[in-house]
Amino acid sequence: MTKWIDDFLALAKYKNFSSAAESIYISQSALSKHIKAIENELGIVLFIRSNTKAELTEAGNIYLEYALNVRQCTQDLRNKLQKFSSACYITHITVGTIPCLAESGVMQTLLDFQEKFGNYSIEIVEDDQTHLLKLLTQQEVDAAICRTDLLTDSEYDVIPLVTDEMVLICSKNVFPFEQGSEIDLTGFKFDHIYTIAKESDIYRLTKKQLYDIGYTGSISGTFPRHMMLLSFLSQKGGCALLPRQLTNLQMFPQLTYYRIRNSVKTTIGFAKLSSNNLNPQLLDKSNMLFDFLKEL
Repeated sequence: MTKWIDDFLALAKYKNFSSAAESIYISQSALSKHIKAIENELGIVLFIRSNTKAELTEAGNIYLEYALNVRQCTQDLRNKLQKFSSACYITHITVGTIPCLAESGVMQTLLDFQEKFGNYSIEIVEDDQTHLLKLLTQQEVDAAICRTDLLTDSEYDVIPLVTDEMVLICSKNVFPFEQGSEIDLTGFKFDHIYTIAKESDIYRLTKKQLYDIGYTGSISGTFPRHMMLLSFLSQKGGCALLPRQLTNLQMFPQLTYYRIRNSVKTTIGFAKLSSNNLNPQLLDKSNMLFDFLKEL
C-alpha cells in the first residue's frame, strides 16, 4: 500500500498522467500501472480519469492525507537515522510479518529498535502466517511477527506484543446499536459472511469464532486483503469477521463494527526459533531484538 506513494502524490498534485510522470522521471505507462496497483490492493478507485485529467475521488482524498503522513514520517525517520550513517558495520536482521504492522503499532516498535541500535538494519518480509513459519523454520528469516496463539511452545521463543479480538463488521443498518457495542451472535443466521483467504491466520480465527457461536453455514467468500474485503462490504453488503485492529473504517463510513460476546482472542507477537533449533550466529542476531522487545 505504501510502495508507490510518491507516484500517487505526483498525480494528485499535477492531475495529469503525463505531467506527473515527467515530474518523477518515469514513463506515463509505468505511472498508470503503479496507480492501478495501489487501487487493486485497496480495492477502491482513487482517481476519476478523463482524456486530460485525473481527479481524486472521495476515497482518493482520504488516501491523500494518509500518503502525506507516510512521506513525512519517512523523511523524519531518515533525519533521525542520519547520525548513524557512518557506522562501520551493519548487522542485517530479516523479520517476516503477517500484514499487521501499521494497524498493530508494531512498526513503531521496530523503528524504535533501529533508532536505539544504529548498527542494526531490519528488512521486512510480508507474507501469510503459514508461509512465514516455513521461512522461519528454514532460517530464511531471523524472526517473525505473527499470531502467537497458533504456535507450539516447544518450537519457538515468543514475546507477546499486542492482544486483539475478533469483531463483526457490517453495514450500519444491520443492527440498531452503536459502533463498538457488544452483541451476542449465538445462533445468528448470516445471509452472507466473508473473511480473509483460506491460507491466512485470520481465516482460521474466523472458523473458530463461527464454531463458537454455533454457526453451521458456509463462508460466502474470501479476499486476499482486508482492505479489499471492506471495500466489497461497503458496496455489496454482507458481514465479515476480522481482528479489531483491522477495523480502520475511516475510508468506509457506511460500515461499522461490533464486539462479540465471548469473542475469539488473538495475540500478535515476536517469535524466533527456540535456542535448541537455531545456530549460534542467527541466535545472536535475533536475540538483540528479542531482548529489546522483552524490556518493553
